[in-house]
Amino acid sequence: MDFTVLTAGKDDNDRRLDRVIRKFVAGSNLNGIYKAMRKGLVKVNDKKCSCDTRIFAGDSIKIATFLLENNSASPETSETCDFVLPIVYKNDHLLFINKPYDKTVHGSPDSLDKIVQEYYRNNSSQSSLSFKSGPLHRLDRKTTGLLAFSWDLQGARWFSQNIATHLIQKEYVAILTGLLDKKEEWIDYIEKDDTLKENNVFHTVTASNDSDKGKYAHTTAEPLGYGKYKEIPFTYAKILITTGRTHQIRSQASLHGYPLLGDTAYGAKKIECKQDFFLHAHKMIFPQENPVELPSLIECPLPKPFLDFLEKHSF
Repeated sequence: MDFTVLTAGKDDNDRRLDRVIRKFVAGSNLNGIYKAMRKGLVKVNDKKCSCDTRIFAGDSIKIATFLLENNSASPETSETCDFVLPIVYKNDHLLFINKPYDKTVHGSPDSLDKIVQEYYRNNSSQSSLSFKSGPLHRLDRKTTGLLAFSWDLQGARWFSQNIATHLIQKEYVAILTGLLDKKEEWIDYIEKDDTLKENNVFHTVTASNDSDKGKYAHTTAEPLGYGKYKEIPFTYAKILITTGRTHQIRSQASLHGYPLLGDTAYGAKKIECKQDFFLHAHKMIFPQENPVELPSLIECPLPKPFLDFLEKHSF
């Protein structure tokens, strides 16, 4: 019988075998996998195995090749993509890219998570059966800037833990409608409103100062410069967030009278530019001592349409 041989990597340590090979075996229900194990169609280090077998780095896993046929999750699967990843920083644990405007992070055939997974398969020196690279936080489709992906299990765990405890700080820049004359702190509550979708309104959240409605959201906005677009005054602002709610910056800016310039979903007038609005994840600040070898600051350059707009309309 023909077998396909896979080798476990360090990120597979102490993983249950059935959970790992489920990613590869066609029709991957657990009962079918257990049956294949009992028949000797799956082996670890040339030995028959049970449903609770755990694997470790360097283990040889043999799977009857016919089980992998017609399975899109097979390790041989590869996709062709002409998109060139705009990498800002990369090490053995984490990957940071400059997310382009109007590009989805996940959920579409050409989403960034699929592109990065393909890049990981082709460029990672680590061979893991159970781990795959993935986005570690969210950016909206029309938001640009710094986006982090896991490159190994240690990096994924460290980043997720530290962003949840706010030890990783995220700084954005945005163009706001109106003149913000001093630094402001916005403490509000954000809730999703599915009725907005039913009524063909495109934004998906509502911000208010009612603590009984939605989740706590904290943002600070600080002016960096000013300008005017077709008689509409605007503020180029630095935005810091310590919570990560859906459309947090967009909804809170609107609530406080400074919707993002061009953000028609949150009350601004439409603009005639290469972007509908300008919101850019500019920097991430990390603990100076960290086990994943990150610098204390990673900065992401502004996209050309953002820079061109500022050059043309600022004063």
